[in-house]
Amino acid sequence: MDYKEISERIALLMQEVRDLQEMNARYCQQSDYTRRINRPAHEAREIRLLQIKEELSRMRKMSQQKATMRWQLGGKP
Repeated sequence: MDYKEISERIALLMQEVRDLQEMNARYCQQSDYTRRINRPAHEAREIRLLQIKEELSRMRKMSQQKATMRWQLGGKP
């Protein structure tokens, strides 16, 4: 994955996070009854946020590994 692909993927993930945060904010403003009904969707959003966090972590580690390899080979980090 090159830097352009990474930056595009990060932009998509950031937009998804904003959308999920907006939906969660609306969820928190609902009545107790409506929240109970919508709880499964809220839990699915929580899971998706964790998946995004894990993907970003993997991307960061991959980037650090590539930078380390370039440094070891005498290139720019």
